[in-house]
Amino acid sequence: MIHRLYAIVILSHLLCGALQAQGTRGFENGVKAQSTIEEIVRQPDLWMMEVQFKQMRMVYVPVVDPQTGKATEEHVWYLAYRFINRPVASRPNEDSEPINQLDPLPGPRMFQPKFTLITYDNPETEIPIEILQDDIVPDALPRIREIERVAVENSVGLYRELPETVAEDAEEQPWVYGVATWRNVDPHTDFFKVIMTGFSNGYELRPGDDQATTWRRAIVQKFRRPGDEFDPNRKEFSFDGTASWIFVPDGK
Repeated sequence: MIHRLYAIVILSHLLCGALQAQGTRGFENGVKAQSTIEEIVRQPDLWMMEVQFKQMRMVYVPVVDPQTGKATEEHVWYLAYRFINRPVASRPNEDSEPINQLDPLPGPRMFQPKFTLITYDNPETEIPIEILQDDIVPDALPRIREIERVAVENSVGLYRELPETVAEDAEEQPWVYGVATWRNVDPHTDFFKVIMTGFSNGYELRPGDDQATTWRRAIVQKFRRPGDEFDPNRKEFSFDGTASWIFVPDGK
């Protein structure tokens, strides 16, 4: 009887885990579209997205040299993610003037994500060693789509008009799926973080030496990779804490 109850408990845990994985489709980490009252008052046109992403992974893909036409196996790191535009709470006093004033946009608001991978040796200081921007690798997309079983798009393919907002309790949740890719990451890398911008238009003006500087909303996620350069595989990666919203200087 005890063994039967034990088996039922184990089966129940496995079933709950399977249902949870099915619901999230493996997107284990991310950030909610959270804003403060101060931000809402400061910026009446504020928009923010809920973003979820999987563990960093790596894949070997045949990359064609455009000059020679020859294909070589190349090691590509990639981060699969999904996003959805969420409603932002209304300003508490619609008659109050916003603190930040910008000229109106000449056209529709566009979505364009940007991913920066920063490596470092010491997680206490996080002094950068390499700073790598998301590298568009079209040859990697078919292989990544096969692995992830979803039609992810790279940053160029995702350039579009800002999606409509969708409430968290809406029956339909039209997530948009993307992937960021990097080439030539140092195989000795043990610690790194990814800065993600473009998922909010939130900003603040901070005093500078000569004039105020603009800092924009971004997402940061830290990773650890206690592997080696001789037998790299995607199981080496792990999240180093949870993702969070931060502000970064404009253009960084």
